[in-house]
This record gives sequence, structure tokens and C-alpha cells, in this order.
Amino acid sequence: MMKRCYKLLLVIICSFIFISSINAKSLKQVKEELARDEANRAALIQKQKDVQKNISNAKDDISSLESDIEKYEGEIEELLVKIDELNEGITSKKKEIDSLLSFLQMSNKDNIYLEYVFEAKSFTDFIYRSAIVEELTQYNDELVDKMYKMIEENKNYQIELNDKIEKSENSISSLETKLKNYNVDLKDLETAHTDIDDTIADRKKTLAYYESVYKENGCKETVDLDECLTVKTSSGLVRPLAKGTVSSEWGYRICPIHGKELHSGIDISVPIESNVYAAASGTVVGITIKSSCGGNIVTIRHSVKGKIYRTRYMHLASINVKMGQEVIVTTVIGKSGGGGYTLRRNGGWDKCSTGAHLHFMVLLGSDGSSTINPRKMISFPSKGRSFSSRW
Repeated sequence: MMKRCYKLLLVIICSFIFISSINAKSLKQVKEELARDEANRAALIQKQKDVQKNISNAKDDISSLESDIEKYEGEIEELLVKIDELNEGITSKKKEIDSLLSFLQMSNKDNIYLEYVFEAKSFTDFIYRSAIVEELTQYNDELVDKMYKMIEENKNYQIELNDKIEKSENSISSLETKLKNYNVDLKDLETAHTDIDDTIADRKKTLAYYESVYKENGCKETVDLDECLTVKTSSGLVRPLAKGTVSSEWGYRICPIHGKELHSGIDISVPIESNVYAAASGTVVGITIKSSCGGNIVTIRHSVKGKIYRTRYMHLASINVKMGQEVIVTTVIGKSGGGGYTLRRNGGWDKCSTGAHLHFMVLLGSDGSSTINPRKMISFPSKGRSFSSRW
């Protein structure tokens, strides 16, 4: 597991709910919520002290939902492995077909295999050559048939995978509803914790950016963020790294220290100081510098097929973008870090990372109030498998 699991009782750790994405829709609401949280800073720390006790009280009530989530996560992992294996098989079959077609010279209609047959020096030789060509063409037909069957099977697995992800998310949503009865938010189980003072400071930066955009666009404070903050539309998201290995999944998982918790993104193992790219065109709306748990963090706002999303990139060794900067998919937003790098080279901050990796998140809505499985938006190989392209 790429992240250390820190006890929620630590007063320096707060829920991810306070990170730079602010749970509001208008500038006025953003200001009010920030002011309220600043005034209630001590209460927020005290709440974190009380959370663990409430979670313990909720354990029996939520056990069945936890079992459902674990079951779906196991099934999702099995389907991902099957999909990866089929993709490899399809690629192999395609190469074999291309090689055979090249041999038969069918792609350019030379039909040189007919010349091969009619060059026979005897009737016996003619029969022999005809049989060879027939076997080759029949084998090619079988290869094509197998490849298309594998493609169809892969499509069905993908549909099943999306269904399992949907069911898992529904169970997590039900879990959140039950936890609220105990005055616990699902994000109180979040692994991506940050220091309260750090997150409030980052929210002030985000607020300052919002105010400048509102002023520039002539928007009233009561106008929704989505109406005033324009952003380029994208057709979809792509991988934020050119290569890497999925090391930990999004979802509700076991932590060795305090049991079950929500892992809010996908961890991608990658060499230190690898280029990290924007997953789509968008605007930088959040920058965190040297957070004690998360390190350097960049948050980008996107419009994908008419919906507003945010992507977040954590444990960065360095940041190459500025607040309010417009980015595209080829923009290098920073360099990857994590683990020993940040501890040795940067004075000990980012203590929640034990290995070199990128923690990549997708959040729904302009307020970024809920995380979703990045696999719903981007194709990643299964856990433990590597990829070597962004698409």
C-alpha cells in the first residue's frame, strides 16, 4: 500500500472535505464557508478527535455494507485482469493476421498465392500447393473470427465492469448515508488528509482567484461558479502519465492501522521526477505547496461533455503551473514525487507517502465535493500492470 494510514485522532490531520475544493456553488457561499471554518478552527480539530469514537460506534451497523463493497471490489479486480488479458490476446491475434495477410499478398490484391499454385510442375504438386493456400486462408479466417469474438467478449466484460463499479459506488453512497446518523462523513475515512491550517490557507488562494475572475467577468457574488468561471470543453480525460503501474485502487479498503477507509484516487507507481500532465484541457484552480500529508498538489477544473469535473494530482516533487493558468493535455503541470524523495530532499514534508507515486483523483462538480473512480473516465490497466502511453 503506497500510503501510510495515519490515525484520525491526530489533531494536525483533517478530513479531505477541507481541501481547496470548496463545497459551495457561488462566490458568496465560498466566502461564508471559509469565514465560518476559520472562526471554528478549534471546533474542526475537536471534531476530528471525536470522529474515531463515532466510527467505532457505527461499525456493527455498517458491516453488511462493508462486505458488499469488498465483494464488488474483488469482482472489479477480476474483471480488470480479464480485460487486460483479452486486450493482449487481441493485439497478438492482430499481429498474426497482419503477418499472414502480408504473406498472402491479399492487402494489395496481388494474389501472388495464385501464381504460387499455378507454378506447379505436376498435378500432384498443384494439389499440394492448393492445399497449402487453402489451409493458410482458412487459418486466417479462423484468426479473424477469433479476434472479433475476443473483441465482443471484451465489450461485454467492460459493460459488466461498469455495472460493478456502479454497484460499488451505490453501496458506498448508502454507507455514507448511514455514517451521517453517527455524525461521521465518509470523507472522515479519507486517506488523503491534510493539515487544517494548510487547507484553509489554500482555500484563501482559491477564493482570491475566484474574486479576480468574478471581477473580470462582471459577475455578482451570488452567481454560481459554473456560470462565471468559463473553461474549455474537452471530449474526455486521458492518463496523466506517459507510463506507470497502477499500485492502488480507488475505493473503500483495509488500512493496517485503523481498519476501513476511503482511498480517494488511483495510485500510479512511477519513477521520481517523471512528467505529470493535465488529464484534459482546463484551468488550474488549486495549488498546495508542501502539505504535510499530500505534498505538492495541483487541482484543475474541466468541462467534459457538458459536466464540470476536477482532477487532482498529489505527491508532486515540483509544480510547473500557476493559479488560473489555462492548460491542455500536453501541459506538464509538475514532476512526480512521493516517498523517500520528499522526506530526504524537502525537509520531511509529505509524510503520508512511503513510495514514489502519483495519487490521481477525479472529483465531480465545480465544488469538488465528491470523488469518483477515475476508471469511469479513463482506461487504466488492472492493479499491478503497467501502461506505456497516455491513451
